[in-house]
Amino acid sequence: MILNLNNNNSSKSFDGIVLIPDISGFTKFVSNTEFEIGKEITKELLLTIIDYNPNNFEISEIEGDAVLFYSRKSITPLEIREQFETMLEKFNDRLQQLKHHTGIQIDLTLKMIVHYGRIATYKLNKFTKLYGKTVIEAHRLLKNSIKSNSYLLFTENYLKVNNQKKISGCSFCGSQHYEIYGDLIKLEYTFFDYESNHEEHKIDSKEYSNILNVV
Repeated sequence: MILNLNNNNSSKSFDGIVLIPDISGFTKFVSNTEFEIGKEITKELLLTIIDYNPNNFEISEIEGDAVLFYSRKSITPLEIREQFETMLEKFNDRLQQLKHHTGIQIDLTLKMIVHYGRIATYKLNKFTKLYGKTVIEAHRLLKNSIKSNSYLLFTENYLKVNNQKKISGCSFCGSQHYEIYGDLIKLEYTFFDYESNHEEHKIDSKEYSNILNVV
């Protein structure tokens, strides 16, 4: 087998955003829900996540209980937080409709990881796949010590590229150690907790711009 190592525009690496909305409680839901009903509920909730994409992130993969988005564009923390908050509202609205329609309890909610770094794309038949350490780091961050099941997490890498080292107001800081490619690395992050009360954390664009010092 001969490898084609010629570079082209679609396979060159670039600095970009990796964004992963992930359904919390999915494993327990699959175990406790009748197969066909669970499949249809999962499909409807993933469609809700995919359909609300105002910042035009590209989709690399749909991963069972998560969607792997990416973007080459510069997208601010404010724009991503607004996307997550509206996505969460639409997700919860659809969840209530599905509960009413099926008559079963559905204990699912949504979280989102936002990371930044060097990534590349490659074609595999008709699919566009992501490659790079940044992608692995983003997936590892789904397994963290945050007690909440519904949150928005910005990594330090992403905040730095937006000239924002830390976020003040309604947020929490944390870090996690992971072994990646044999190296122990520390990933620092800031997150917003949406599990207790969504409305408590929701703030208007003007106030949030002041908090983030968005230019």
